[in-house]
Amino acid sequence: MAAIKQLKKEVDILINNVLADCEACLDRSKDKEAEISELELSVLRFEQEIRSKINGHKKITSPKEKREYFKQLIEELNSTVKGQFTRLSEIVQK
Repeated sequence: MAAIKQLKKEVDILINNVLADCEACLDRSKDKEAEISELELSVLRFEQEIRSKINGHKKITSPKEKREYFKQLIEELNSTVKGQFTRLSEIVQK
């Protein structure tokens, strides 16, 4: 259970980093407010989705399957957050 708690903290940290960067970009790029706001909404939707998936592990009984499930969740989290940072960079550079 401690690993699940740590994963939830990691989700919070990564999501907050993306949102903080979005807010910083909003301060500098008022003309791109609509695109950045849409990105923020997608980040928040993803946070809800990933938290739901983390809490959905209770249906899996096999320890091996749980490890694989969480490994996939971590990969999804990392790739999505990286994609969101990339998208933010693209918006700002336009």
